[in-house]
Amino acid sequence: MIRRTVTSILAVVALVATAVLAAAGPSEPVQIPYAHLADRIVAALQVAKGERVTLRYDPKTLAPLEPVLREKLTAKGAVVQTVNYGPVADFQAVLDRTDIYIWLPVTQSEAAPEQRAALATWLDEGKGRQIHFHWNGGTQDRDGRAGTHSAEYDRLYVDALDIDYAKLSKDQDKVIAKLRSGEVRVTTPRGTDLRFQVGDRPFNKQDGDASKARMAQAKVRVDREVELPAGVVRVAPIESSANGVVVVPKARLLENAVATNIRLEFVNGKVVKATAETGQKDLDAYLASSPSLTSFRELGLGFNPKLVAKQDAAFLPYYGYGDAVVRLSLGDNTEVGGAVRGGASRWLFFDDTTLAVGADRIVENGRLTAAYR
Repeated sequence: MIRRTVTSILAVVALVATAVLAAAGPSEPVQIPYAHLADRIVAALQVAKGERVTLRYDPKTLAPLEPVLREKLTAKGAVVQTVNYGPVADFQAVLDRTDIYIWLPVTQSEAAPEQRAALATWLDEGKGRQIHFHWNGGTQDRDGRAGTHSAEYDRLYVDALDIDYAKLSKDQDKVIAKLRSGEVRVTTPRGTDLRFQVGDRPFNKQDGDASKARMAQAKVRVDREVELPAGVVRVAPIESSANGVVVVPKARLLENAVATNIRLEFVNGKVVKATAETGQKDLDAYLASSPSLTSFRELGLGFNPKLVAKQDAAFLPYYGYGDAVVRLSLGDNTEVGGAVRGGASRWLFFDDTTLAVGADRIVENGRLTAAYR
């Protein structure tokens, strides 16, 4: 009785917070509308009666979300257990009684490597599906390392949950068809000029659908890992087709050493030359730390119209899922259906690209063109 009363109070507080959020100024802390966040997760899952849900939870990060979400899932007939981040005595036993695994936000570390490996096997065997609700962890520097999350990103993420999901899916399908139709070229003002082909490689489409029916269509692991906010398409192009140059203005490497004006030259999907204006030894050491890091990994393209960073923003919202952010990455691409193995990977984000297939520009100067929005 006490739990139900407390949870109800939290839900009321969350509804009031929605109005506060709308009125909040740019320098004011955001009152997170937890009930609204929970509703979006439940809607994405289309949970069925009797499905078993595990909430992975950090009491220090958006703590009121867990009881509100648990109540809403239970009301739909789900059987819910909560497991805090950190060591778990028998993690496999947790997975054995799980149909849906939800990553709630966490302040620092997430799951240990052995837990991640068990989760990957669980997904690959088709035993369940996940919602990734990483929130603060999604705020990224362009070099693929964590950025500094703030109230401004809270506002963006809350708003980005409310989009036209049918339109998002339709726009993604149109771009996927175009990307399959010929050679893709990505250029940036700083000198990136990379070409590759997608061929018949599977696309992961993050359109916010985490239903059991959608999982029946899953082709690669990340199809079972649904992100909220939604918005990206991901693909591992044919690695041997990747040729050209990727220029990275600045990147943190091993032990946070920094290299600047990095040029990665690719021939048939492999880095054949890597130079830096400063930090050459650190760049060499980083690429030598895993053989997979010298291989082209993935193309990602963002579509969410509400995850657009301000022009002078230091960091990009939610893993580059915003309008026309391009991800060009290195390393192991098992999860997206590629051929590179080795474990290590590195994302690199670009919000100033032109992306084209032949003469048809999908993205121009960092924005989706009118034909694709």
